[in-house]
Amino acid sequence: MSMINKEYEKAILYINAIPQFMKDTGVDRGRILLKLLGNPQNKLKIIHVAGTNGKGSVCAYMEAVLRENGYSTGLFTSPHLFDERERIRICGEWIDKESFVRCFKKVKAADELMGGNALAYFDYFFGIAMLIYSELQLDYCVIETGLGGRLDITNAVEKPVLSVITTISLEHTKILGDNITAIAKEKAGIIKKDVPVVVIGDILDNPMQSTYQFNDEACAVFDKIAAKIGTKFIIFYNKDCTNIKIGRNHIDFSISNEYYRNDCVTIKTIARYQVNNCGLALTALGVLGVQLEDTRTRKALSNTQWFGRMELVGDDIYIDGAHNPEGIKSLIETVKYIDKQYKFFLFSVVNDKDYTEMIKQLCSSKLIDEYIITGINSKRRLDIGLIGQAFYENGCMATMIEDVKSAFQYAIDRTRAMDGVLICSGSLYLVGEIKKEINLLTT
Repeated sequence: MSMINKEYEKAILYINAIPQFMKDTGVDRGRILLKLLGNPQNKLKIIHVAGTNGKGSVCAYMEAVLRENGYSTGLFTSPHLFDERERIRICGEWIDKESFVRCFKKVKAADELMGGNALAYFDYFFGIAMLIYSELQLDYCVIETGLGGRLDITNAVEKPVLSVITTISLEHTKILGDNITAIAKEKAGIIKKDVPVVVIGDILDNPMQSTYQFNDEACAVFDKIAAKIGTKFIIFYNKDCTNIKIGRNHIDFSISNEYYRNDCVTIKTIARYQVNNCGLALTALGVLGVQLEDTRTRKALSNTQWFGRMELVGDDIYIDGAHNPEGIKSLIETVKYIDKQYKFFLFSVVNDKDYTEMIKQLCSSKLIDEYIITGINSKRRLDIGLIGQAFYENGCMATMIEDVKSAFQYAIDRTRAMDGVLICSGSLYLVGEIKKEINLLTT
């Protein structure tokens, strides 16, 4: 192993031993950290994205379009599926190990100046990202919040060029609040004076047009806060996307509103909810006012697929990172358009999610012929017996296989025997483990 690989592995081991949470807030730690690092964020044009579901996809669409149109870009997202460097991307590529190690040492030195062991797990990646993006003087950096918005370390960026908020639903209620208004206020913490904010709304006039329920409560919160501090507030409505046609591995649609218009958009997915995410991303870029060429923009979108979101990973095998009730609701909407007669579902979930509601939605949909339950390799793992009991209580039987590798192989065998389709979902941890298994199978 080369010296840089050894140093990189040592850095990753160090970060992985750090707690996820600290007593003080991320935004307070972030301000101190960034000051010690020389305030690298002040040299960057940052697009800040918060929300419950869809953040990663919206970030990915914006970054890809900017990059294809000739801008140098940074993309900061979480979590990673199988390599920590996925979180920090530069012009579409993972940060290299040498740059990671060099910036890690600077963040660690800042941590020591803060008293030692002052930074949380996520803080290290954020600090590394801000340093490398500033060093490279990138044109635009798209950054995703870790948790919430108001108190998240990414909110230490005080002067982004644009704020974007995706869908809002009940998640992390013990931390963010137990109702939509409370959670919306936390997400709205990224709204800043003189920085335009673009949010997603929806109208259910036509079920084909929507997978989310328009939430007047959340948008009212955003609108009130934006008006109070004097910030331009824009709602992207899903009805702005029309002529939606879902193929075997893509979706075609048109988009038209005050800020962006394109009659022929193709995205590389069958996930209906990605139309909404793509539409929000394009509208946001229109609000930002960047120069976009239609041909390049269409090329970027047709080549973009955010890993683990109804990603086709084999013949009739999809993986999807839906990990909360709203995500499962959107996934079910997509499953309706899959024309295979037999549908199999490999499921696992972590212990801090509302898994009973997720399972209730799956079972009540009546769309799945057979469920396979497995565990995941995580401290947040939920006992598969509890998962199986929840399926049973909702009128569905499930095959329980503890090991992911064995469960995945069993699901593939059943799917091929019935000439069906397999969907693997419930947790991004599960998606990551399946991606590893697929890489092992192909190599």
